[in-house]
Amino acid sequence: MRSTSIPDDLTTRARIRNAAIELFGSRGFERASLRMIAEAAGVSAALVVHHFGDKSGLRAACSAHVAEMFTVDREGVGGSSPTIDSIQAALHDLDAYGPALDYLARMLSDDDSESADELFDGILGGALRGVQEQEAAGVILPQSDPRITALLLTVFGLAPLVLRRHFARALGEAELTPAALGRLTVPMLELFTHGFYRDDAILRAAEAAVEQQEQGQRSREEEA
Repeated sequence: MRSTSIPDDLTTRARIRNAAIELFGSRGFERASLRMIAEAAGVSAALVVHHFGDKSGLRAACSAHVAEMFTVDREGVGGSSPTIDSIQAALHDLDAYGPALDYLARMLSDDDSESADELFDGILGGALRGVQEQEAAGVILPQSDPRITALLLTVFGLAPLVLRRHFARALGEAELTPAALGRLTVPMLELFTHGFYRDDAILRAAEAAVEQQEQGQRSREEEA
């Protein structure tokens, strides 16, 4: 994960972007006005427009910066992208990454913008490369559909971020602290390492049901 953190960059453009990250994360894109962001950054609304054009342009800059914060450099595997591991690591350092995590959670949960789609796709792409690398290295078992496995891992990995308040409540905490997150580690690895069901009967039944469904779909298409 890159060492970039929100308070470190003190240029005017960065102050505006950082204020927007905090306000978009806490209030949402629609409720955070350019005037509010300008006031938080200590500049005029006209200067915000000068640097970013409009609020959508400002959001795109925020998303790019947050994605960079949670990016791991991956040499030889097609560049860099945000990863689940880097986001979960940031959850253990809420003082440094709290505003960015709030922004990321808000973007992924209630924003239907193109920048939100790109953010999620980048995280999913990082998860897919991780699955492919671990399968090739023999760390994990071969997967029938690595992309769907990556999608499920992405959902699993982002859940503590998007549902942070509910995870904390379920764990009997006021907030999701590193200690609370630590309680999830062993049960999660037990599930991934040993599985959940005692045998593969349910898996085989599901495979048969899916195959039957696909055969029915093919038959309908041939008749049409």
